[in-house]
Amino acid sequence: MDIQTFIDKRKELGLSQKELSNGICTQATLSKFENNGKIPSLKILIQLCNRLGLSLDSIIGVKDNKCQKVVKQMNKAEFNLIIQEYKDAWKIIQSIDVDDLIHDKEGLMQYYYLKGYLNVLDDGDLFDAVFDFNRIISELDTQEETIFTFLSYVGMGMVYAKQGDDQKSEYYFSKVFNNIYTMSIDDVTKIWRYINIIFYCAIYYSERTDLETANTLLNYGVKVCAQNHVTYYIARIYAQLAMNESRVNGYNKKVKNYMNKALVFSEFNQNEKEVELIKRWVVGNKA
Repeated sequence: MDIQTFIDKRKELGLSQKELSNGICTQATLSKFENNGKIPSLKILIQLCNRLGLSLDSIIGVKDNKCQKVVKQMNKAEFNLIIQEYKDAWKIIQSIDVDDLIHDKEGLMQYYYLKGYLNVLDDGDLFDAVFDFNRIISELDTQEETIFTFLSYVGMGMVYAKQGDDQKSEYYFSKVFNNIYTMSIDDVTKIWRYINIIFYCAIYYSERTDLETANTLLNYGVKVCAQNHVTYYIARIYAQLAMNESRVNGYNKKVKNYMNKALVFSEFNQNEKEVELIKRWVVGNKA
């Protein structure tokens, strides 16, 4: 279901939801379709498409097999990014021909977001990362309608933080921070990306010793993980809470409790790299 093509065509024609739905269905029905993919009756969908001058096939047609295959590969790369298996993620991303996604705007945004993050997190080319994030911000999502723009703002903030440019990094992280609690996560596919945003914002403020802001974000991240039954990020969140507490009060019971939770979740997820990092940190800070 290519809902974005439908939305883009409506906006291109300068029609509001109310104007498009007039005489066909309620505005609420159209809103549910555009925002949640809830399909109205086929008769209504045909009438809406006819009013926009779109064929039904262009909306409900199945993506070609090649595009579907690329998206599945990117989903795997995104999971590898979360568990910090950057080498495996790079292998997938570098095997992708971006031209295969030319008709899939969301697929393109996923590709550029992943490539940009890998460059930032795996000590790659920061200039390439800026280019990738700008493709999303300046070309693919100019109206800030998707979560990929906010992922790109975080990515840009991380780039400038690495370069030691506090003014620019703060500019981008502030743009995200001001909107983080109002972002919609009604789509399951957005949850990991939303937690990604929370986590890296928290890392940024942790590194600048603004621990009040960082810990507020981390605790919010724990809540989001719990509500949505997500376990892969929660280990890293608890580990960062432990490190922040240790900075202020040294290695104490609270730190030990956070790290125990981080270890339990890492072992549950069979994330060997995270388990190794946690154990190494505990040994180094107990001394």
